[in-house]
Amino acid sequence: MQSINEILQTIARQRGRGDALPLLASLPFEAARGERIAHLPIDSELAQAWVALTGEAFRPHQAHALTTLRRGEPVALRAASGDVAFTAYLLLYATLLADPAATALILAPDETLAQLIWGRIAQLNQDLPRAMQLNALPLAPNRRPDSSAQVVITAPAALHGRLLRHHDRGWGRFWPRLQFVMLPEIQQYTGVAGAHLADLLFRIQRVASSHSTRQLSLLATMQDVAEADTALATLLGQAWRVIPADDGPRTLATLAIWRGGATWRRDACELASTFQRQGYQVHIVCRALDRPLLGPIIGDLPRVTFGTDLAPAQVLIAAGFLAGHSAVRRMLRSGSQAVVLVLGEQPHEQALARQAQQFASAPNSTWVAPGPNAYILARHVLCAASELPLTAAEVDAWGVHDIVERLVKQGQLVDLPDAEVAWKPTDAAGDPYADWSIRSASGGPYVARNEQGHALGTIEPDTYERWAFPNAALPPGAGGFRVLERDDDAGALTLRLDSSGRRSYPLRRCSVTVRDTREARTLAGNRSLSWGRVVVAEEIYGYREASSTSAPADVALSTPISARWAAPACWFDLNTTIQVQGQFIGWSLAAALQIRALAEFTDVVPCYDHEARRLYLADAQPGGNGLSAWLYANAEELLPLAYDVALACRSDPLLEPLSRVDMDWLLLLLGRQAADAPAQPAALSPRHVEYVEAPPELLPPSLPAAAEPEPPLPLPEAQPPPRRSRAGQPASEVAPPARTLTPAPNNQHALPLWDQAGAEPPSLPPEQRGPTRRSEQAGRSGDPVRPARRDSSAHGPPAQPPVPPIVPAPLAEAAPPAPEPAPDAQALIERLRRQRQQREAQLGLAGPPARTPRAPASFAADQRFAAGDRVFCLPYGDGEVRESRVEAGRELLEVHFPDLGELTIDPLVNLVRKLGSAAPPDDDLL
Repeated sequence: MQSINEILQTIARQRGRGDALPLLASLPFEAARGERIAHLPIDSELAQAWVALTGEAFRPHQAHALTTLRRGEPVALRAASGDVAFTAYLLLYATLLADPAATALILAPDETLAQLIWGRIAQLNQDLPRAMQLNALPLAPNRRPDSSAQVVITAPAALHGRLLRHHDRGWGRFWPRLQFVMLPEIQQYTGVAGAHLADLLFRIQRVASSHSTRQLSLLATMQDVAEADTALATLLGQAWRVIPADDGPRTLATLAIWRGGATWRRDACELASTFQRQGYQVHIVCRALDRPLLGPIIGDLPRVTFGTDLAPAQVLIAAGFLAGHSAVRRMLRSGSQAVVLVLGEQPHEQALARQAQQFASAPNSTWVAPGPNAYILARHVLCAASELPLTAAEVDAWGVHDIVERLVKQGQLVDLPDAEVAWKPTDAAGDPYADWSIRSASGGPYVARNEQGHALGTIEPDTYERWAFPNAALPPGAGGFRVLERDDDAGALTLRLDSSGRRSYPLRRCSVTVRDTREARTLAGNRSLSWGRVVVAEEIYGYREASSTSAPADVALSTPISARWAAPACWFDLNTTIQVQGQFIGWSLAAALQIRALAEFTDVVPCYDHEARRLYLADAQPGGNGLSAWLYANAEELLPLAYDVALACRSDPLLEPLSRVDMDWLLLLLGRQAADAPAQPAALSPRHVEYVEAPPELLPPSLPAAAEPEPPLPLPEAQPPPRRSRAGQPASEVAPPARTLTPAPNNQHALPLWDQAGAEPPSLPPEQRGPTRRSEQAGRSGDPVRPARRDSSAHGPPAQPPVPPIVPAPLAEAAPPAPEPAPDAQALIERLRRQRQQREAQLGLAGPPARTPRAPASFAADQRFAAGDRVFCLPYGDGEVRESRVEAGRELLEVHFPDLGELTIDPLVNLVRKLGSAAPPDDDLL
């Protein structure tokens, strides 16, 4: 049997072309011995049986967790190792065996993990003596309540719609005995899922206290993530005891970084089959929507499994950078000999491929604290009042005075005619339990089906509305499926497998209205950064697509798709006009979020305002998901990373316009910091010529000219719903999109009162998605969690000192001019941008320029550079001139850069100077 490293090296040599090998790095992670304790204060028989079962001694973190639970404090076990799950099971058995009448609730993030936990408890029951076995019940859709169950395992949807809703009927014998609540993998509750979890925990405690006086013990497990204390405190309104649990032994493991490119799924499957033929057990970790794509490729190979969760295997293959660096470290600590990370073509994965050697030192992923979401909170208030009358004391403890007042004013809550103040929902509230999803603030998920009607998975509403337009490629940014049909009324869409490597991005028009500014500060370079609440009106009029066999093309939709929602956002005042078409801007910064935090790049929406010259990044969920606030507080860390993402996408034909635009505005915020930083190792890119116009037939005829900024979209007088309206079918031909967005008024829905100034209280969103489906929730006026200010001097690039302006010497002066000071980087960038805008406007009017033959030597312009000169070029860095020629009276350079290869540079567009020479005169740049 060959070693894993030998197999990887062999495959890499077979797949590689020249020096460009797909195996980017192979990083070893050393083994270590763990710590142990001699005694754990639990039942002696259980202690002996557990040591015999696991073959290991007890660990210090187990004693700390047990002591804290007995004091009545909530406990969170944080560990990179997956063995922390066995500690949770040990504490579960110890609690229930000490009180045979007690019950426990295990709340898993999804149905898949719930079934996995049930299987593990069943295996433990087989290995433990009969007297210690627990009766566990997985709450599946067709599973009836079992009054004898000691442990109920459920996902959030079943907890919301069954356990809490029918607490006094089918589950009347379970709640009075509830003593232990376990939350495995709690870091998976990101964004709006965290806001839902906070309200679910409040409802659990409320229902349990109405049935019994038992004090609940809360235990959570999570990966080794950053800022966990802040996120946990928002769930209960109190601090948790976070206990590091990485005190066990770890084995030697290897992390291999593999560049898969357009064939990343096939590469993952071929790696798995190669390891399998060598006798290894292999498991592929993938997204839920990737499972139907990997199944036909893998087939029925023995010793090869795949799914969304970890499974025991000698080799783990991650199909994409799925859940951050913390998830990769969890794989490395799962007992496998090697983890192979196969990177695809998403923007953040292309950036990670350039930094493969830095994986070992990368920081842990940040668990962003969920912000308060008024739509989610209003739904849970109605549900809580349906379960038990909502008292004034509970309203005070929950902090929902504003929500209750608006619900009462709208007739959805009514005060009972008793001496004590208590509220119950009215018929006007409808069914608050229907159409609900843990990962959405605006209704239940859509069902994705293939052409035969078989379910493939679910799509959340925010993804459906922006990324699942007709003929779109799903998953977003990766592809693999093509959207054939959307059914808004049925809440479903039809997908077809597409193996061409096709990807698509939406082309949009956006209008943003600032409701209020909550925070503002200044970045290095005197650029303003603000955070507050906005209302976004968005129209998707087309999409940009490309595949491995076709060039990029912009295609128009026959019917644009409109959306409108209110959410928190942060925005950068650029004070410079950026030429953007289709709002294809800002996704590099969204991708940087996915590298640093537990988030998807689709969780924020970039919008550029041409008139205000301002770039917004709004939360994608109505009411907010907390990411814009975290981005506001950590902008200095994310902006350089976003520049790395944009730089990595330059050679991607689909993302090249995005890369060029994002590098422009990021350089405005970073100055010359990005250009002066040492270049990261990257694969050589093909020869590239700056600013080549795309073929005209690939662009919609109605797109605005490069020099003409898009006008802002007018906001309608009537208030449409925070839930987005959808429409649209694929176009057989490219149709000119409308220039303005005017959503149709909808009297059933309205933006919440706390997002409007001087408006009448709107009714809470009804319980239908649109005309026939999906519910909305009202918001509240409470401020989101205010992000902590950070010292920009500690996190951002240092501000450059002002320099005196450059004054050119008079033409009649015979004496050589005095040495000039260094130019102002901001002024140079602004001047270069204006020159490029003028050139692009002229090229846009004249059509694609033909290549101009070289001018005769008698008409040649003055050549400032010669072959062999060492030069500095903004923003590419240092390089060597290979050739200097004159075309159409202008000097063009062929410059070789160590990391970028050979590029054609125009000194009138890019700042070029010889190394060791003074800055060029000002008139050389005009």
